[in-house]
This record gives sequence, C-alpha cells and structure tokens, in this order.
Amino acid sequence: MDPGLRITLWGLAGNVVLAGLKFAVGVFTGSVALVADGVHSLTDLATDLVVLGGLRFARRPADRSHAFGHGKFETLSAGVVAVALGGAAGWIAWEAWRNFRLGGPPVPGPVVAAVAALSIAVKEWMYQATVRTGRRLRSTSLEANAWHHRSDALSSVAVLVGGLVGAFGYTLADPVAAWAVAVLIAGVGLQILWRVLHELTEGALTPAEQDRVVQAITHVPGVENWHKLRTRSAGREAFVDVHVQVNPELSVEESHAIASRVEQAVAQALGGEVSVTVHIEPNRERP
Repeated sequence: MDPGLRITLWGLAGNVVLAGLKFAVGVFTGSVALVADGVHSLTDLATDLVVLGGLRFARRPADRSHAFGHGKFETLSAGVVAVALGGAAGWIAWEAWRNFRLGGPPVPGPVVAAVAALSIAVKEWMYQATVRTGRRLRSTSLEANAWHHRSDALSSVAVLVGGLVGAFGYTLADPVAAWAVAVLIAGVGLQILWRVLHELTEGALTPAEQDRVVQAITHVPGVENWHKLRTRSAGREAFVDVHVQVNPELSVEESHAIASRVEQAVAQALGGEVSVTVHIEPNRERP
C-alpha cells in the first residue's frame, strides 16, 4: 500500500475514536470545551477522507485527458484541508467567545483532563508520522493534513491547560488559551493555502531545489551550457524542463546519452517522483 494512504488511514481510525471519546465525555461532564474539541476532531476525520480521495486520484497514471498525470488532485485536497483549518480556527474562536461571555466553562474534572492529555499524545504522534511521510513523498496534502492533526492537539492543550488553570479560580484561562490556538491554526491554514495557490498557478520549485537542479546539470560530463530552465510541481511530482548545449560535432546517439545522464542526475538531486525533459542544442559559442 502507498505510504501516504497507509498513514492517512491510521489517522482516520484515530480520529474516529478520539471524536467519539471527546463527545461522550464532554456531554457526560458538561464540558463545552471538550465537546468543541470533539467537533475539531470531526473536521480532522473529514479532511482525512478528502486527502484519501486526493491521494487515490493523484496516483492514477497519465491518460489522454491528463497528459501530465493527476497530481494536482492532491494539491486540491491540500487546499480543502487549508480551508478546513480556517474553519476550525473560527469554530474555536467562536466557542472561546461564548465561554468568555458566560464567565468561563465548567472546570474539567480528572476524566476530562485525562481525555485531553490522551488526545494531545495521539494527535502529536499522528502529526509526526504524517509530516515525515509527507516530506519524504513531497506531498503537499499529507503535510497539510499533518498540521490539521497538530491543530487538534493544540486545541486539546487549550482544554487541558485552561481547565487546570481554571481549577485555581482563573475561569477565563480556557477562552484565552483557545483564542491563542485559533490564531496559530489560522496562520498555518494561510501558509498551506499560499503553497497550494503557488502550485496551482504553476509556481516554480523552491530556490534550494532549483540550486540542486543547476548543480546536477552542470556536473554532467558533456554539458557545455544550459538555459531556459523551468520547474513546477503537481502534487508530489516535480517537473523540470531545460535546454542543454553540447558540442555540435557529437553524434545524435552521443547527444542523447548526455541528455539521459542529465535526466538521471536531476532526478537523483531532487529525489521522489521527478519528470525531466531535456532539449539538446548545439553550442555555437564554443571556442
């Protein structure tokens, strides 16, 4: 099974358990903050399903209708996660405002605090596992979903810290902590949305990645010059297009061998899924 699908399925199962646990304990104890945290876990569950769909569509091979593959389905799913993060931030901020007007939520008991602590541990593990997989696969949607896991952990931190501090008489601690978490989540959502828009508008690879591409090209024997380097990405796949100049006296077979070595060098430099197109040109300016 694809590693991205596997880690997302694990996250989905964890979100089902956590959402049910938070709702049950929140209703039983009367903890509004924990019920709100359960709603946040439900948004995690929904985005898991979106990411699963995006990953499955993205893995389809290229066809006549999508000659460059279906990688941007994964990008679109990352955009949905970014919007969901914004919605989660708005929900947390709204619940914090309601609790603030009501003078603070009821002080969570030991059971509520234990559920919040369990959620923090599980969701942070989900974040670490998902973000590692996302970075290894260069998957925008997996990295975005990882941050959704962490946002759920942070909202649980607000429930835990706010409740514990509230036990000492500071009843406004919970809404204040929740507002801080909402701002952080909204900021992460905007960062992910910016990356999605950059990718959807054919934005280039990062400067560091482009530097690695240039280094790979220039170190291939037989390459005398290069120009018209273009890069972009679609989901986890990177696309590189470059014009390479070689000795005009070389045969077609020799020139083709140089192009193949450039393709291999660039693919190794970037890692993951890379599509490289090399245009061979005679170097008319050679001494």
